[in-house]
Amino acid sequence: MARSHAPLSRSRSRGVTPFAAALAVLGLGASASGLWWAASAGAGRDALSSSLADATAIQAAAKSFRAQHADGCPTLSSLQEEQFLSRNARQDDAWGNRFRVRCDDGDPEVSSAGPDGKANTADDIRVAR
Repeated sequence: MARSHAPLSRSRSRGVTPFAAALAVLGLGASASGLWWAASAGAGRDALSSSLADATAIQAAAKSFRAQHADGCPTLSSLQEEQFLSRNARQDDAWGNRFRVRCDDGDPEVSSAGPDGKANTADDIRVAR
């Protein structure tokens, strides 16, 4: 004797409900947003780190320049022309603001306007002494 199977229930035969699809889309959107936020936060830290490293390299070149030239403060161009700084060295921070070299009190100070693009604010990139 053959055994007969009961027909599938209506809920199993319909597939995915609109509510389940909406939950899946919401979950995927939240995951994508979280990944974007994490990548953005990492990029901000990377931009800060690379700008500080560039400013430190410029400061080291400016100190070498000052050791050989008793008078004056170097410009980025003069550091490159006299080969204290590589021609490939970045002259701008990660946000496109030009580094500045100042030699007011002894050792050179290198700074840039930082993320907000405004000089002399809390987010400036600054390497001194």
